[in-house]
Amino acid sequence: MTIETWFAFAATAVALVILPNPLTRTVALYSKQRGRLSAVVTVPALALGLGLAFTAGLAPLLLVCFYAPSAMTAIGWVGIAYAMVYVLWCFQDPQVRAPLADNDNLPTRRFDRIFADVFVRCVRTPRYAIILAALTAQFLRPSLSLSLQAEVLTAIFLASIAGSALAQALIPSLALRGTKRFSRRNPALNKPGTVFIARRAVTAGFRRIAA
Repeated sequence: MTIETWFAFAATAVALVILPNPLTRTVALYSKQRGRLSAVVTVPALALGLGLAFTAGLAPLLLVCFYAPSAMTAIGWVGIAYAMVYVLWCFQDPQVRAPLADNDNLPTRRFDRIFADVFVRCVRTPRYAIILAALTAQFLRPSLSLSLQAEVLTAIFLASIAGSALAQALIPSLALRGTKRFSRRNPALNKPGTVFIARRAVTAGFRRIAA
């Protein structure tokens, strides 16, 4: 693998974090509501969780490269198609587009539970392992040493993810840019069957009752 390939893969990993997604939004929210010190646990949790997802996606690709290297071309095209769908999903995900609440709506305060929360979010769904496999398929070469490629790609991925997540934690506005604050000035307007009563009519009614 050339240095150009390494840089391209690193840029791809960084783009995965920069794209709007629930994981980096969670890291940014913890930093915004718990302070930037939360990066001590959120960044390692994100790197470890996505690292596990990366391994889960890389293992099948290595098997295909070893036993059926000719199939990697087709897998690469399927991976490109899935990556396009994933980008669209990132921008339309309700968890990403949800407005920011003024109150603290995060699930936990303790750092150990924050670590567990971020880690579980990374591994509880297969979508991250699938997208990582789709992206990694663009860089694997069956003709080269598979073990060396696996080691180099894993190291580059972990370093890129950790650096990008740290930037999101230290500057949470990067991940929360464009997100509107939750605001409901007239909550009664959205309720079906709402009947509005004039203030003077209510006051007159109370006066009659008092009389």
